[in-house]
Amino acid sequence: MRWVAILTLLTVLAGCSGEKLASVQTGPVSVTAPASPNWALGAPREVETVTTPTHGVPIYATGPENLLEYLDAIVLNEARVASIKPAWSPVGPARAYVQRSPTFGFPDVVSVEAIDLGAGDAGQRASLVIFSRAVYGYADLGVNRARIERWLSLLSDTVPIVAGRGLGG
Repeated sequence: MRWVAILTLLTVLAGCSGEKLASVQTGPVSVTAPASPNWALGAPREVETVTTPTHGVPIYATGPENLLEYLDAIVLNEARVASIKPAWSPVGPARAYVQRSPTFGFPDVVSVEAIDLGAGDAGQRASLVIFSRAVYGYADLGVNRARIERWLSLLSDTVPIVAGRGLGG
């Protein structure tokens, strides 16, 4: 009987309503780090964020809208990912995604803003600020950090980088 109660609770949590997903979304530039270690933040050095990023994000040779289209192509090809409406008030082009864990379907919410860095020697330049966090639980076993690393690696394989080191830089 105890297992039935636990599985029922897990099913309810995994179902997570749209309101709950919206309530945990935060604009990635202005996010204040949660007390729990179940999050990761990626940003380029050129963009000031409220929370110190865990990952560097390079500057890409494209505009912000195009950069988000490239990101969509990568992200929406991953298992258990859906695009959701950004619940914060983005300054520029933005996306929000939910990716669910394989076994119980626990949601992680990812907020992304594309930053227009103007024209440079190589033409248009843009970058991303990405905040990924678990909706439930205290720790995430590094899942959110790994997600940002994977997405940035795949994006860097697709879009030319004009500046910045990217991962860890």
